Amino acid sequence: MKRILDNLHVDLIAAALMVAMVATGYILRFPLPPGTNKSLSLWGLTRHQWGTIHFWISLGLLALVAVHVCLHWQWIVVSVKRRLGRTASPSASPVRSGLMTVLALSAVLALFGWATQSGVKMIAEPVPDEPPPQTPKAEHNEVTFWSDVYPIFERSCLPCHGPHRQVSGFRVDRREDYFDSTSRVALVQPGNSNGSPLISILSGKQAGMARADVHRLTEDQIAIVAAWIDAGAEWPDRPEKQPGTKPIGTE
Repeated sequence: MKRILDNLHVDLIAAALMVAMVATGYILRFPLPPGTNKSLSLWGLTRHQWGTIHFWISLGLLALVAVHVCLHWQWIVVSVKRRLGRTASPSASPVRSGLMTVLALSAVLALFGWATQSGVKMIAEPVPDEPPPQTPKAEHNEVTFWSDVYPIFERSCLPCHGPHRQVSGFRVDRREDYFDSTSRVALVQPGNSNGSPLISILSGKQAGMARADVHRLTEDQIAIVAAWIDAGAEWPDRPEKQPGTKPIGTE
């Protein structure tokens, strides 16, 4: 009876670990896909931290499988002998065959570890998953908000500061979030890009800002935003879009 209860406990724990592996694998594939470690987190944990959890769960599952095999080792030995037609051979004991199997598996795992460690190579010039979006250059007097400035915000900022997700309560598609100074210094000071905190944020130079590298834009993009601010930071009504589409900022 005790052996049956031990098997039941091992199987239940192994099943729970398998579910946890699927759950963490889903998190690493969909909510936190590759390339989001510096920009996204789930329940306070980054993608790398969830990857560590996934690793330890898989290690625990492997240990449970080993325990399960040990609990059924005598049956496994008898079944293998029958398959090999050696049921009448009394020579090899289950303990000896088990020890040989453990040594063989240990050798395979050690070889795998050595192969993976020795196969790691430094990439001289990492290739990005996709080329960074190209932002057209614009002269000071030619910058317009909807054609030059907003596309930069839309590509670089909207996923974390848009209608569906507002990190720090800020929306990049809402005019008042740039110019309202009732609770803080306005991000945009029309006519004064040097005094506008928005430029410091986009340059990654804002004091005390978390994950400054994530907010940093290219020099060309920053120059366009600065030119827009210096020209008066006009934010006109959005041009008419195709019928059936909803203007941004009305959600």
